[in-house]
Amino acid sequence: MDAVRLSPSPLAPPERPPGLNRPAVVLLAAAPVVLMLGRLLLVPFEDQDWNRMLDDMAANHARNAVGWSLTLIAASLLTAAGLALVGLVPDRPRLTVPALIGVALGWTGTAAIASGGLIMGDMADSPERGAMVAALTNFNEGNGNTIFVLVLAGVLGNILLAIALTRSGITSRGTAVLLGVGTVVSLVGAPGPVKPIAVTGAALLIGAHLQILRSLSQRGTP
Repeated sequence: MDAVRLSPSPLAPPERPPGLNRPAVVLLAAAPVVLMLGRLLLVPFEDQDWNRMLDDMAANHARNAVGWSLTLIAASLLTAAGLALVGLVPDRPRLTVPALIGVALGWTGTAAIASGGLIMGDMADSPERGAMVAALTNFNEGNGNTIFVLVLAGVLGNILLAIALTRSGITSRGTAVLLGVGTVVSLVGAPGPVKPIAVTGAALLIGAHLQILRSLSQRGTP
């Protein structure tokens, strides 16, 4: 009786773990660094004493302009970096879709704040200081709430992103917490008035992004 040959069943090729292309890697590494540089240079908002803030901006006009310009650039870079991270977990739309929207809205709020910082820096040299202070006060009590809503959306979106990355096994829970806390502190502390808080948020983001890149590298992804 001939022996029956059992041919091995074909194995499905292993799934390639999610990765990032080279521009995305550079983006993740550079974006929070640009944010930190901006935070170190700018003059933060001080809604309890607009007059003193404008005096400080006038005295440090060039430094303030560079700081808020870097913050504006960083907001754009961090939007793209956040979208790249969302792209790592396409299998969790219930988390990634609202995360994507929240990330975009949150950094848009930061960009709006940075644009306001640049405008205020130019306004600081105007002799009509009383009218400027009144305009800033009115904006802070009215249209400024729109920016707060954008920032809040960013907080929620980035928390969902951190959860999605953890559940997909892309990052450890510690790295996800670092990413979530760093982003929340960066978004909420964007306007000021306490500069060390905003700088700390950027530093946490640097650590989180580097940990994510390290985790992906250990998984054998480019």
